[in-house]
Amino acid sequence: MKKSFLKLSMLAVLASCGGGGGGSAPAPVLSAYQNPSILASEFVSSLNSVDSTYSSRVELYTNETLRSGVVGQDDWFVIYDAKFSEYKAVSLQYVRSIVYYDYYANNSAVASEFRKIERDDVLAGSVNGDFYGNDYEVVDRLSSGYYEGRQSGYLYEDEAGSTDVSLLAKEQEQKKFFEKAAKVSFVYNVSLETSMSMITLGSKMEKMLSRANGELTQEDQAALLGDLKTLTGVSLEELQAASESNTAKDEVLAKVAAKIGTSAQNLEQKFLPEVFGLTL
Repeated sequence: MKKSFLKLSMLAVLASCGGGGGGSAPAPVLSAYQNPSILASEFVSSLNSVDSTYSSRVELYTNETLRSGVVGQDDWFVIYDAKFSEYKAVSLQYVRSIVYYDYYANNSAVASEFRKIERDDVLAGSVNGDFYGNDYEVVDRLSSGYYEGRQSGYLYEDEAGSTDVSLLAKEQEQKKFFEKAAKVSFVYNVSLETSMSMITLGSKMEKMLSRANGELTQEDQAALLGDLKTLTGVSLEELQAASESNTAKDEVLAKVAAKIGTSAQNLEQKFLPEVFGLTL
């Protein structure tokens, strides 16, 4: 993601969704979603964003676990869960079946909903996963190199290393993503979670614009407005009002600064002008 391109892309969104002669986009609608094609690596990356830990990782992919090969079982992967400092085995089919409500489909909402379900399970007394370990469970790493499920008793094999080129490529891609996020976080003095969202949003805009030859559809505009609100914690209308009223400006700056993890001064003098092309 190039800084100039993100700014240019967001300006295109603001121009098409705000005033200036263009028609307004329809208001985003809260709907039920599932992500049937989410990958184990994408799920864990989203957990990192939601948890703000950035240390969770995939230990075994679905093609590396014994349970995935058992007839009648789902495809399972094993992660190190930094939030709880423990290992977990998770069904990929289960992750893909999670229903959540948002303005658009996104992997972060899947991870967030997973954490809510997990919290409810813990409050209900199931501290090691769902009751039978059919969807996810805490596992213990044994000296033999296996992971053993606390609920199900299933073993998950720990291979010395993966020779799957596609998996290795995904790991490298994830590493580059976090390196880029760290740089953006430093440059704009925002939280790592915000910088990750910025990179994801910039990539999403680039795909939309290239697909539509630079013209955003109303559906694209609605989705990006939802992204903007998720990233900043305020709506486009609130940002526009802030440019017209000092009282509204102070309130919006404080709200956005708290959301993205920076100071109001940095927000006003650097982040908004350079990233979104906005001067309040």
